[in-house]
Amino acid sequence: MNFVCEKETILKAINSVINGVASKTTMPILEGILIQTNENEVKLTSYDLEIGIEYIMESKVEEQGNTVVNATMFSEIIRKLPNKEIRISINSNNLLEIECEGSLYKLATMNPDEFPELPKINIESSVEVEQTILKNMIRKTIFAVSTEENRPIFTGCLFEIAER
Repeated sequence: MNFVCEKETILKAINSVINGVASKTTMPILEGILIQTNENEVKLTSYDLEIGIEYIMESKVEEQGNTVVNATMFSEIIRKLPNKEIRISINSNNLLEIECEGSLYKLATMNPDEFPELPKINIESSVEVEQTILKNMIRKTIFAVSTEENRPIFTGCLFEIAER
């Protein structure tokens, strides 16, 4: 795996998927971000077995591949780099190398085959809602959602869809 992208592009992707990374887990793979490359795009995926987030960004992919890297370490390194082009690759020792303006960081990687697959979404049973309407609906009901974990049924919100 080998690709080049701008810092702001990859930072936006990391900030989007970081919310799906498990914080307290017995499975270390869930503390990582799955990085997959295609012909001219890179897909970052996080999944904590409840929330899964995928982000696809355009990039100059020089060599295809995939790996899993610790989300916290990866995000902190990218955040501290200058606003320049960043080269990310896997070396012969299976370490993720992050290069930018003379700096070189190496991170341990995990086997991408161990990363759990996100459940497939059935498009036929989906519904489209305008972002402002959905935000408004959430804002008007979130006060009634419990934060007490002892009765999990009250920590969610019923979402019913009716035909018009």
